Amino acid sequence: MTNDDKKNTVIDFLNRCVEYANDSIERKRKRGENESEINRWEAYRDFTSYASEEITKGDLDDWFNDNKTVPFDLSSEINSLDIEKMNHVERSRWLSAIISPRPLILVSTISSEGIPNLAPMSSVSVISNTPPLIGMSLSTNREGRPRDTLLNLKETGKATLAILPANSYSAEIVNITSKSIPRGESEWGDIEGVTPIFETVTAPKPAIAAIETTFVECHTLPLGAVSELVVLKVDSIIKPDSTNIEEIESIPILSQLSNEIFGGIQSTNWKYEINSD
Repeated sequence: MTNDDKKNTVIDFLNRCVEYANDSIERKRKRGENESEINRWEAYRDFTSYASEEITKGDLDDWFNDNKTVPFDLSSEINSLDIEKMNHVERSRWLSAIISPRPLILVSTISSEGIPNLAPMSSVSVISNTPPLIGMSLSTNREGRPRDTLLNLKETGKATLAILPANSYSAEIVNITSKSIPRGESEWGDIEGVTPIFETVTAPKPAIAAIETTFVECHTLPLGAVSELVVLKVDSIIKPDSTNIEEIESIPILSQLSNEIFGGIQSTNWKYEINSD
């Protein structure tokens, strides 16, 4: 049982206790029982509800961690790691572990020759809401060959970003499309049950939603990086007719942490409202 499973089990139990307490209080009031007895039940209910909220918010995560943890307080002891002394794998693991989870998005493009391409990307981020802009880093391979996604964007200027649900089928799609194949071939034919519309850039059917974009510009990254930063303008959002924003927000999406693919963190029932101008 994972730590999340343990937390969810306890939260479910506490919430059931709160429901039971509410029902008991209502029955006692109908029977006209002593108010002091009712007050004791209300205190029990409120304490239990508060405990459930603390666990849900993550305030008591140490209770569910099998390993010894240290306080999250940078002011206590500081151990500075020299990023320049790390190799690529170590550096990637540290950055991914801290800046995570990253959504794993399937990017669909098409070449000027009409060859569609699919590629999983984890370097995708909303960099502006107005105007709606998305940033994406596209690297070259070890032989210095640019990604087909980048070449297609420069040729035809369109890309569709598919947001996948967290399940084994989505992980299988990512595994298939992550393999390097000749530029004249398409990954679409390797995915069972998925057929693109060849005249336009499209998304696979199992996507939760998709974002249609237009290529705006790209920038070569500094300090000898082998990636280019691509800026895309959001043209439209595609979603199932029956799906609303609340449902989208609650669906675990496919995410990546280092080299592991997993389901993204699902929204919980606690909120902290920030007052901002």
